[in-house]
Amino acid sequence: MEDQPNIRIDHPEKLCDAISGIVDELEDENIIEEDRASELRSQIYRSMDTPEE
Repeated sequence: MEDQPNIRIDHPEKLCDAISGIVDELEDENIIEEDRASELRSQIYRSMDTPEE
């Protein structure tokens, strides 16, 4: 099995904001419930170790 190179994201906060925006849209369109959206946003920011906005 090959070694995986370390993946580096230069601007993790921008990635988190973009993914959080998608979650917001899913919530606005009633595809996911508010509680689930909140949980997902928290997981997004925790996984990237950046502060939630």
